[in-house]
Amino acid sequence: MKDRDVSIDILKFLAVILVTNSHMDILYVKFSAFATGGTIGDVLFLFCSGFTLFMKPITSIREFPNWYKRRINRIYPSILAIAIISCFIFNNNSSIVNILLFGGGSFIAFIMIYYIIIFMIGLYLNKIIFWIICFVSALSCICFFSIDRPFPFNMYGDCYLKWIVYFIFMLLGAKMGKNEIFPKASSSRNLLYSFIGIAFYYAFYFLGLKIQSIEYIEVFNFIPLLFAVYYLYQWGNGDFAKSLYNSKIGYFFIRFIGGLCLEVYLIQSYIIKDSLNFLFPLNIPIIFCAIILAAYISRCFARFISQTFKEAPYNWEKLFDRY
Repeated sequence: MKDRDVSIDILKFLAVILVTNSHMDILYVKFSAFATGGTIGDVLFLFCSGFTLFMKPITSIREFPNWYKRRINRIYPSILAIAIISCFIFNNNSSIVNILLFGGGSFIAFIMIYYIIIFMIGLYLNKIIFWIICFVSALSCICFFSIDRPFPFNMYGDCYLKWIVYFIFMLLGAKMGKNEIFPKASSSRNLLYSFIGIAFYYAFYFLGLKIQSIEYIEVFNFIPLLFAVYYLYQWGNGDFAKSLYNSKIGYFFIRFIGGLCLEVYLIQSYIIKDSLNFLFPLNIPIIFCAIILAAYISRCFARFISQTFKEAPYNWEKLFDRY
């Protein structure tokens, strides 16, 4: 197993901020356009997932049951914990079948499918991940032009096409996790390249939504986003990012918030309400802090559930561990 990668913690922290912000449109009152970045946050999370999954080599198909079990043990205690919390506090009356199949929404359902595919790639095709990225990229373009698209069409909205595109970013993370990376540029240049990639992503996105004659341009916006994620990862390993990470305050917030990535995703819809909009813009940081607190409580409860079904005694210190 390789040493902990500072940049992965930083990217997970950014993913939490961006995904949460994208769901805060009702909190921005008349400025809902600022509630954006969800797609960027999603692909950062998937990149980190692919990266960490490939840090340890996959050598045998016999590893799969326990390998997949570890993924289940990480995700489903949190789903069950938040389902119970939402039932008693937020009057959510979902059935256990609905919770197990759709408790985390389509994002969790597809993550569990991705894990199966990524394991097989790691076992049999790990030397040709670049070509698999090319194949999935081509497949996403073919699917885009094959479906009947209304105008305007958002491929990252309620559309299954995005799950093909999202898998590209998990594959990129897997390739980087194997340490097959290019030489690093300077830290400031990496950040600049990342911002340029994000700018082109938004340009392709908005042009596709506004101009019908070139609406197809949206299908190519994952390309600059790939560059943005790649260079943002490189920036996270630079001196400036590491100095932020290694400071006491920076380390706490990056590790603590980034480590709650799953729970924040699951709990935020119950917390984001417009009841504090009269305090705008202070309502935004207040609600965000409430989400982080609820996510931490949920993770503690999830760890309690997970330890309950193990033979070992409860590790009370681990239940409340900040990271």
